[in-house]
Amino acid sequence: MPKPECEEALDRLFEYIDHELPEEEIHRIGEHLRECPPCEAEHRINEKIKRIVNRAGHDVAPDELRDRILTTIRATRPDVGA
Repeated sequence: MPKPECEEALDRLFEYIDHELPEEEIHRIGEHLRECPPCEAEHRINEKIKRIVNRAGHDVAPDELRDRILTTIRATRPDVGA
C-alpha cells in the first residue's frame, strides 16, 4: 500500500509537471520526488509521455496511445484503478 505522501505526489503529478500548483505544493511534491525513487521514476515516465504527446501536436493523448499507456501503467502498478 502506498504511503500517503506517495499517493498525494502521484495524484498531483500532472499538475506538478505542468506547474499548475501553488508554489508551496510544487516545493513539497518536488522534495518528495527527490527523496522517493519509485515516485521519481513515475515522474520521469510521465514527463516522457507528456513530451511525446506534445511532439505529436496534441494536448491530449490519442485514445489508442492513452490505452497503451494505461495498460502499461496498470501492469507495473497494480494499485492503479481502472
